[in-house]
Amino acid sequence: MSELNSRIEELRQDALVKVREEEFDDALAMYDEALTLATDEEVRELITINKGHALIAAERTGPEVKALPMILMRRRNPHHTFLSSYALMYTHRLTSETKRAIFYGQIALEAANQADQMYWRLAALNELGIVYEIDSQFPKAIECLDQALACVDRDSSDAAAHSFSRVAIITNLGYNKLLVGETKEGLRLLHSVIDEITTPHSKSDAFADLCYGYLDLEAYETARHYGDLALEFASEPRQVRNAHYLTGEAAYKSGDVESAEEHFGELARFYPQFRHLKSLLFAIDLRSMINLKL
Repeated sequence: MSELNSRIEELRQDALVKVREEEFDDALAMYDEALTLATDEEVRELITINKGHALIAAERTGPEVKALPMILMRRRNPHHTFLSSYALMYTHRLTSETKRAIFYGQIALEAANQADQMYWRLAALNELGIVYEIDSQFPKAIECLDQALACVDRDSSDAAAHSFSRVAIITNLGYNKLLVGETKEGLRLLHSVIDEITTPHSKSDAFADLCYGYLDLEAYETARHYGDLALEFASEPRQVRNAHYLTGEAAYKSGDVESAEEHFGELARFYPQFRHLKSLLFAIDLRSMINLKL
């Protein structure tokens, strides 16, 4: 490999790490530098796919995102087929277009199986598990996530990628176990990886899941503890809403009406069109009607 090609690949790999760490601006800058250096069409296509995925993860758009369907249609090679279909599954998952996300996810899984690439397979299975969860197909979600976990436990060649994938899969699996009533198993899974979660966004979701689980076990003080942590690490409105609702519910169930009123009041600010929402929250337990990931 020439010095120039080595530099391009180094930039690409460093950008992939930055995406995992949710440092999207740094990742996008690295991809842009790699694109200015690359002249080989296949290499440029790979970097375009990677940058498109980074833009999607950062909830942005750009020409690289719009290029993904055409790249998938070209089917230049199995790797690009997998990456482009995976990125399209991811973007449709973010917009809650679950049927399209499942369609692209099945293409990604098929490409992974045909190429006999275990890491691709576990990535597709994990993402499909998330999509099935959003679509309220929880048994299918658990099936995909169980298969993904089996894959990652068989392949530890890349220690960093192994750890990152395992934590993500177990977190998702734990939440789905909570949703089907396997509360103790779900909490066990979440606790087994909670200390390995590094980003504030992911921490907030995991703490909210723990709050949800302990509410189910009627361990209200423990639920409040994790609800407070979910709120502390929240980095987007969805997480703030979830944390206020769950912590308010735990406070109310534990007899602390004042704290419950405070949390429900903060939640009601997000829904000014529902004038009596706070009163409704005191009257009805809505946990069975919400999806914490939406």
